[in-house]
Amino acid sequence: MASANPTPPPPPKPGQFFLKTEAPLGAATGRFSGLYLRQNSAASPAVVLTQSSPKFLRANMADDTTGAGVDFTSWAPQHTGRKWSLVLGNSNSTALWEPVEIAEDRSDMSLKFGSVAAEGVEEMGVGDELRGGERWTGWMVCEWSLGHPQLFWITDQLGDRSLPDFCERVRLVRAPIL
Repeated sequence: MASANPTPPPPPKPGQFFLKTEAPLGAATGRFSGLYLRQNSAASPAVVLTQSSPKFLRANMADDTTGAGVDFTSWAPQHTGRKWSLVLGNSNSTALWEPVEIAEDRSDMSLKFGSVAAEGVEEMGVGDELRGGERWTGWMVCEWSLGHPQLFWITDQLGDRSLPDFCERVRLVRAPIL
């Protein structure tokens, strides 16, 4: 049975934020805009999206000097000493898209925020390196099998093809913890 007076979360530490989806620049707000990134479960590190912010996990840059990588820490006592990171799922060199995970004890330093001058919002992208023969070309969210929309990274293998009707392109942006 849930506690009648749950412990409120502490204030965010400097540099902590949530990650949210936004419509691509110039695109109309879509059905997957304004959603928060969350880990599906400890058993499934897939990134799912919900209308409410994560309960325990808060994001921060893994390397403040270079602005690379996104780590997650939890304020919950049962998670003391644990760290998760946003990572791109493995590439198989022929897939049109691949999963994104919030995985424990793994990191991905290719993820970086860059300035978007048109609106002053920092958008997350990926360096230009190859991943198993594929290059990152964007993010998409799809109605998938986990009961919540799921985040994927788009590979250059998609080319000029359209996304399936149950998917749409998004941007990943920082959201303040209020």
